[in-house]
Amino acid sequence: MAYDAATKTVVLFGGIRGDGSPPLGDTWTWDGCRWMQASPSTSPPGRSFGALAFDASSGKLILFGGGSANADPGRNDTWSWDGSTWRQEHPATSPPTLFPALMADDPGNHNVVLFGFGLDSQPGTWTWDGSNWTKHQSPAPPYRGNAGMAFGARSGVLLFGGQPGETDALNDSWVWDGRAWSQLHPATTLQGGAVFMAHEDARHDVLLVEHDGTWTWTGSNWSPQHPASTPPFQLFRSIAYDAARDRVVLFGGKSPANDQPTDDTWTWDGVRWSRA
Repeated sequence: MAYDAATKTVVLFGGIRGDGSPPLGDTWTWDGCRWMQASPSTSPPGRSFGALAFDASSGKLILFGGGSANADPGRNDTWSWDGSTWRQEHPATSPPTLFPALMADDPGNHNVVLFGFGLDSQPGTWTWDGSNWTKHQSPAPPYRGNAGMAFGARSGVLLFGGQPGETDALNDSWVWDGRAWSQLHPATTLQGGAVFMAHEDARHDVLLVEHDGTWTWTGSNWSPQHPASTPPFQLFRSIAYDAARDRVVLFGGKSPANDQPTDDTWTWDGVRWSRA
């Protein structure tokens, strides 16, 4: 899920129901009030765990990779969404299959950043310039799944947390400046593990949702928020900042308690969470 600045909507693609059926290949848009299913003439094959971000250089959303099932990442294709249909891109250079993969727009460097791990668990950082992928050789954060990554205006592309194993939890913070990753050492320590992060234009650099709360990034430290109510924690949620309505949108996921999927939608206005 990602915000499409060209159409001023949040776009959601694909996913899985969690019942063993094939992955979905449908496209939905959120206009601040309701979800509407799009009817593109061309669509990528269904997948779970695809990475999606807005590319300001082309004015399109870019979709990379994903898989055909939970344990089968499988793909390294690149697609673009122009507001009405999908088109497969054929860059001269492509990243390998990455699982898991995270992607964020990086307007300060005029590209899109893709970070993930190959099937050999080795990290890789790539940038998309509107037509091609470029690999960067900088040392990168160590292996993890379920991490969060988002652009922060006062810091750059920020990466936090994740899990190197099913029960392990990382709570380290990293920043990408366009050339290299650097580890940050904020004064406040979060629980870490599985997290969801989104750029939050109007109020803070980045919003982070983890198991025990909602946090914002000040540019140098994590700050706890204290909303009256909080969305129940779900694994594999989708998150995006809806710039047109100044809200962070949180959708779907799977309950870690009973393994059941959900289709709930929540919005964050800077003070409170509201279920849509």
